[in-house]
Amino acid sequence: MQMPRLLVYTVSAGFEHDVVKQPSSGEPSLVERALVDLARDRGGFEAVPSRDAADFEKERLSRYAGVLFYTTGELPLSPAQRTALMEAVAGGLGFVGVHPATDTFYAWPEYGALVGGYFDGHPWHEKVRVRVEDREHAATRYLDVAFDIVDEIYQFRAPYDRSRVHVLLSLDPEAIDLKREGVNRTDRDFALAWTREQGRGRVFYTALGHRPEVWADARFRAHLSGGIEWALRLDRAPEPLAAEDEALRVQAREKPGDPARGFAVFRRESGPMCLRCHKVYGEGGDVGPDLSDLARKRTREEILEQVLAPSARIAAGFRATSFELDDGTLVTGRVRSETKERIEVWDAEGRVREIAPADVKERRESDVSAMPAGLARTLTKEEFADLVAWLMTLKGS
Repeated sequence: MQMPRLLVYTVSAGFEHDVVKQPSSGEPSLVERALVDLARDRGGFEAVPSRDAADFEKERLSRYAGVLFYTTGELPLSPAQRTALMEAVAGGLGFVGVHPATDTFYAWPEYGALVGGYFDGHPWHEKVRVRVEDREHAATRYLDVAFDIVDEIYQFRAPYDRSRVHVLLSLDPEAIDLKREGVNRTDRDFALAWTREQGRGRVFYTALGHRPEVWADARFRAHLSGGIEWALRLDRAPEPLAAEDEALRVQAREKPGDPARGFAVFRRESGPMCLRCHKVYGEGGDVGPDLSDLARKRTREEILEQVLAPSARIAAGFRATSFELDDGTLVTGRVRSETKERIEVWDAEGRVREIAPADVKERRESDVSAMPAGLARTLTKEEFADLVAWLMTLKGS
């Protein structure tokens, strides 16, 4: 079954941001590469970059589950293409706007209403404090209650109205200079991300994403991927953790551990035996994902969820498969290789099991991770906090 497709449109009819400049004709920009990588890494949807206005013809637009704009100015969409976009969103197409998407189509007020507001200057391009106003939403679930980030920060004018959108992120007015030249709002309402609904369609907008390094920031990746998944209706509310697992999560949040001790926990041949299934900097098993750059791509909250609830979000390419054999044996794990004569499966203990295709009675793709639930409970609270502290150091070479 084909995954939902996200049309990534990065045409600049006004100012062209560095992150959407193509190195040479036909080569993807940083934003296009980042979104393709994000979709591949998260799984669940496919990002399809295009700069062809013909993709907004009604028939072609119907091939997509959502559209993402990183755009400026009066885009080259015909009246019929504009109508097709609005009708598609009203009919259920997801719409995602990133950074300058609010600096787009000033002469088309219906678009301003769709995205939720228009750009009204960027008084700040520095480190700012961002507040998370809704920590339950898919786009903010893995963020801290507040965080600092360096980026170009927008403010907005009508049709922006807090009562007409659901604000997810906002600028902390206590941490900025409100008297700076160019600050136009007097109500201290500096929203940075929001959602709204239009007909049956979901709209997500984030003002972050100007600077290249923001696109590599694990927090922005979690924020943007969650917003995309929400807009495409792929989001799922997390299942509550068992009491023992919740206690481990609280410990890791409130009492950070020691990375050196965590490294020892990861390597030891008792408890979760992490090294048997996961590779780090060239050492370890291949049953699960390589963790060498885990903390570069995942926030702490995501790492906690992946360890404590491994089936909540299974990494692309690592979903388990169950094989019921003719003799009643059940083999479950990740398929390592497959030919007409032999199927090799990595099981949860890191062993390779060989199966003859002729012996398979039934084959099922599983919604359960090959990593067993409850492994973290083999650790003390302190050991778990140490392990998480070490995992947070893994940012690649």
